[in-house]
Order: sequence, then structure tokens, then C-alpha cells
Amino acid sequence: MVTHWCPACLHNNEALPVDRVVRQNHNSTERAPPVYRLPGLSIRATAVVVENAEQEFPDWDRGVGRPKALTLRDVLRLSLCRLRRNATYNDLHEDFGVAASTAWGYHQKMVAFLAEVLGTTDEDLPALLSGKICLIDGTLVPTFNWRHRKDLLSGKHRKHGVNLQVFVDVHGRLIAISPANPGSWHDIHCLREAGWVDLLKQIDNALGDTGYIGEPDALNTPIKKKPRIDLTDQQKEYNTGFSRIRVAVEWAIGHLKNWRILATRYRSDLSRIDTDARAVLGLQKLNEQFSERRLTFDRIKSAVSE
Repeated sequence: MVTHWCPACLHNNEALPVDRVVRQNHNSTERAPPVYRLPGLSIRATAVVVENAEQEFPDWDRGVGRPKALTLRDVLRLSLCRLRRNATYNDLHEDFGVAASTAWGYHQKMVAFLAEVLGTTDEDLPALLSGKICLIDGTLVPTFNWRHRKDLLSGKHRKHGVNLQVFVDVHGRLIAISPANPGSWHDIHCLREAGWVDLLKQIDNALGDTGYIGEPDALNTPIKKKPRIDLTDQQKEYNTGFSRIRVAVEWAIGHLKNWRILATRYRSDLSRIDTDARAVLGLQKLNEQFSERRLTFDRIKSAVSE
């Protein structure tokens, strides 16, 4: 376990764990509240998650009913280790000292709670996208080559997986993700199956790459080069400015893939991937909400002016 040393403890050869830091005060013996942190979350985001969990499971740490193998905060930490590191249940068994079946049950209960409280549904999309310039792109979540599924092989990536469509604003902040679609499907097909084309037609402020050519009333796309016909200098400049605006969606997907359950091979049954993805989306949006990143339109202005 990683420990935190303070000068007052060195004289007694003691170390205070990170999750139990005691404020040193020579004039008072009062202890400060415990400082804790969950994997992948800032301290302020952790406080929100823990507060919501305590409201949802008020009797978890009170000894009511069947005794729990872990405290509520440890269960949250277990679930976030699974999402952040894509840890196996055997790894969680070793790290938290509970059976693999117990770790599975705790994770399923906690990730369903996180997806319900922090996730985004299709009913929320019109309000979330109203008045915003929306960027959209697809990403592949690697999976096993399941024998009962013949539609998971992505010809573009040369691997099996599922396709997630991602909504992002111009600052690179996540808005929503679609349900998982087969990896063999094209981006525009996934968008249509998610039922988002009609929604984008109402917004009229969406940008996508050349994978979304075919719905000009719903998305703006770059100019695609035709066979044996080069683009003009004006068309190349347009595509360059377009890419400078749309690059924010690549940043957002990179932050989303920091949660390794969506970046490395997904081991669970595919029926659970939508719940895990919604939970990851909510946690990452919570991180972005409490970040101190300064939002400017300088990149947009320079792309439009040139």
C-alpha cells in the first residue's frame, strides 16, 4: 500500500495511509475528516460519488441485514478499479480479499447504480444538445471473438469489437454515447440505428468525418476526394479548418479510453457493456465538470478566419 509520510510521524517511525491523513495540530487533538480518493476521479468528483452512494445505500455500513464483506467506499473503489484498469475479478479478489464471485456481485450492483445516477439517456439528449455545436465520431471497443456473434469483426481495425458513437462539444467535453453496435457496422449505419439522425436534423449544428457522408441534412462533413480527381487548394483549406474544429472529438475519445475497460479487450458478457459504458461516461463527465480547464474559442476562431 502506498503511504504518505509527514515530519511529525518520522520520530515515531509511523506512516499514515493516504486514505487516513491526519492533520497535524500541536494545539489541538481534533482529527480532520478522512481524505479519500477513488481510482480515476479527482477528490471533488469522489466526494460527489460517495455522497450519492451513501444516499442510495444508507444501511450499507450500519450492520443492517446480511453482513457486508466490504465497506461502501471499498466497494466503490473495487468497481472503479474494474472500470479504470479493466482488472479481472481474480485481481480484485487478490486486492480486496473477497471471493471473485463476491467481487462480481458488488461490481454489478455498483456499476448499475453509477450508470443510473450519472449516465445519460436518449431522453436527455435534446436538452443537452440544445444550442451547442456537436461533434460526433465512432470508436471501437475490443472484444473476444464470440462464436455466437458473426458481426463483430471490424474491417477497418482488423479486430473484433463493438462500435460506440460519441457526442462531444467543441471544447472536447463528453455529452453522450450510443448503445453498443456490432463492430462490422459503418459509422453512419450505427448513427441511424441509434435513432440520432432525426435529432441531428433538428439541431443542425453537428460535425462528423467522411464516415458520415450520406446524411447531409444531419451532419456537416469534410469534402471527400474523388478517384483520380485532386482537391483544389480552396477545398484543402476548408478540410484543414474543419479538422481543427473537429479534433476535439479525438481528445474526448482519448479521455474516454483512459478507462481501460473501453480500451482493452472487454471480458464480460456483451449484454453488460452498455451499463459499463454509461457508468464510465458519467464518471468522466463528472471529472470534466470539476476540472479547472479554461475554455476558449481561440482554436475555433483561428480555424474559421483562415
